[in-house]
Amino acid sequence: MKKILIVDDHPLFRESLSGMLCKRSPWPEEPSVFLAENASQALNIIDDNEHFDLILSDIDMPGMDGLLLLQQLVNVQPHAAIIMISGSESHLDIQKALQLGAKGFIQKNSESSVIVAAIQLVLAGGTYIPPLFLQAPMQNNAVVMDSSPLTERQMEILAFLKEGMQNKLIAHTLDLSEATVKVHVRHIFSVLGVKNRTQAVQKAIRLGIL
Repeated sequence: MKKILIVDDHPLFRESLSGMLCKRSPWPEEPSVFLAENASQALNIIDDNEHFDLILSDIDMPGMDGLLLLQQLVNVQPHAAIIMISGSESHLDIQKALQLGAKGFIQKNSESSVIVAAIQLVLAGGTYIPPLFLQAPMQNNAVVMDSSPLTERQMEILAFLKEGMQNKLIAHTLDLSEATVKVHVRHIFSVLGVKNRTQAVQKAIRLGIL
């Protein structure tokens, strides 16, 4: 059975996220979800469970914050997909999380469809970056460029962007939800350090990957 650990000091959010992931599991089967209200409790849960497939952690928590916890998680759970899920809109928080080994950064006010699609992207080997990060200075995007190569699926979508196809048609062609396609497109933008489709295609051609 797949296992998820959610670390957040807000009970309502923990329970809501847990319920959503059980109802809309990123895997064919329903996962086993563990809840922790702080970093210390999370580490105790990890001590009792050898392996987690997905870990979602807040940043601002009493005691040890999420970024300090992240540094420990990448060592004790090296095979887990670790995603920070926070209300923070700080580009520095996002950049720091990625530098420390997080595979994604989801804003708490994201729609459930975006959260699920972002998790699916990370589990497929990608990195999810929220739209606000795409507006950050180029030196921030360089962090993503080094650590987040495009997946095979994203290369397919990039080729469709070259053909001028819109998200809805791409989703229909690849049998994906439109929300999932949007997540992939945003990731392509962040990896290439661009802000729109035209720039993405031009940059990909210039780099020789398209």
